[in-house]
Amino acid sequence: MPSRKDRFRKISAEAREATNASLAGEISSLTRLSEKDIQRLLPRKADKEQFGALMAIVADNTSNNAKVVALKENMDEVGRVLVRILKLLL
Repeated sequence: MPSRKDRFRKISAEAREATNASLAGEISSLTRLSEKDIQRLLPRKADKEQFGALMAIVADNTSNNAKVVALKENMDEVGRVLVRILKLLL
């Protein structure tokens, strides 16, 4: 019989995986990327959240100059995922 601690760890891991998969599905519905691509490019939940923040900046109904300013202000948050996506394009 697994201990309470082990059961909590298992439940937490399952919840993380479900949330991660759900985020991948939501992102793929808003982009040209498949869920499989999203999982490969953005394996962690934090990566998907950062990608969502990046998408929000780019999709915002503002000028390109305003988007550049927003990217500069948020580079610490979205920079890692931005580099990963750009590498895919090269």
